[in-house]
Amino acid sequence: MAQTEYPIHVEQLVIGLFIRLELEEGKNPFRKSEFKIKTDKQLQTLKGMGLEHVICVLEQSDRMPLPPKNKRKAGSGGARGGSAETSGGGASASKTSGSKAKPGSKTPVSVQLLGLKSETIERNKERRKRFRKVEKRYDKTMSSVVTILRRASGHSSEAAEEASELVNSLVETFLSERDTMINLMSSKPSEEAKNYHALNVTVLSMMVGKGLGFKSEIMHPLGLGAMFHDIGKGRVPMQAVSGMGATTMTKAAEKYVKEHPLIGARLVNDFSQFPKLATQAVLQHHELLDGSGYPKRLKGDAISPLARVVAVVNQYDNLINDHRAETLATPHQALKKLYASMRGKMDSRILAMFIRSMGVYPPGTVVKLSNGQFGMVTAVNPDHAARPTVLMYHSEIPKNEALLVDLVVEEDLNVAETFRPEDLPREVFSYLSPSKTINYYAEAVGDGA
Repeated sequence: MAQTEYPIHVEQLVIGLFIRLELEEGKNPFRKSEFKIKTDKQLQTLKGMGLEHVICVLEQSDRMPLPPKNKRKAGSGGARGGSAETSGGGASASKTSGSKAKPGSKTPVSVQLLGLKSETIERNKERRKRFRKVEKRYDKTMSSVVTILRRASGHSSEAAEEASELVNSLVETFLSERDTMINLMSSKPSEEAKNYHALNVTVLSMMVGKGLGFKSEIMHPLGLGAMFHDIGKGRVPMQAVSGMGATTMTKAAEKYVKEHPLIGARLVNDFSQFPKLATQAVLQHHELLDGSGYPKRLKGDAISPLARVVAVVNQYDNLINDHRAETLATPHQALKKLYASMRGKMDSRILAMFIRSMGVYPPGTVVKLSNGQFGMVTAVNPDHAARPTVLMYHSEIPKNEALLVDLVVEEDLNVAETFRPEDLPREVFSYLSPSKTINYYAEAVGDGA
């Protein structure tokens, strides 16, 4: 499997990172071009070399890089070789945005957008049109998930058949020869959180499956296992808690929470022709490699590969969407927390592939770009981990016409800093409308999209 590599700014370096230096011969003060940073002396030497970026190799690192900080001077993130005024970046553009243009001069908007490629401007309407189609497909899929989970709770075999059809359509999306984009989707308050969670885990599990090279005969049970992974949750028999006090009932409920994989596996096992691999994913998605999981405290190879995929994705979605938590993690924070806390407990190959596929900045991440403008990541292409598509904030562009900037196209722009939504200026928060609930969906893009 290809390693997860991406460029990071030198200010993100920290002891424990495995890096690669791409320097001319004779200019490397270290004995090797690839190594793990082990001492503060090495760290300071790297920071004093005048480099801007190095390559981080995630699989061989002991931790994630530090969050990016916007330490660049005005114009440094704009078009190479140009000034801040002509690159659409830096302090000059920011100052201009708050002033009125003189007669005959460029408007503040045109000054800030001058550095963007014509392809970005021209394709913006087409991208919005395409995304509206994705939203319709998402709403239809979400409606199907609601129906499927409701029927499955009533032991309906039709639910399994409907789920199979839905998963087949997702398999076609992920195994298409075209690129697959993972999009940020808005939640509809009429649906229960468990339904969004089921679809999130299904989509993201299949994304990882594609990255791991799974064929359709494996992707199908992976999708089914992911969709039904929590089907046993909330099924506490009334006779098991009748007559108990509040404290005892809480303990009993906690016991059944840890048994929900067993309950769910028994339920899906009653469906005719439900794949054995999918049942294993339902049963084992809370097992951990060190034996500290549940319900059977399995270790290592005793845990099925599909369950390992669902385990990683399930944990991530809980970190960003569990509203029982006092403070939810941002997508970027969730990836770092997952990597730091679950190494050794979850399959490192799958964990690395998930981070690689989600991108350095997953959909839903609020960012500041190197031209000083705020934005929110709306889509990622797993083949370009550090170059997401960003919905940009601009005070003079109507919200419903906000510019979508693909950083794969705009290679002179970079993500300079990430933000928690609550730390945004009020007007930026209102414009970008970051949702408390983060949901994902996939689309195949390319020729004919």
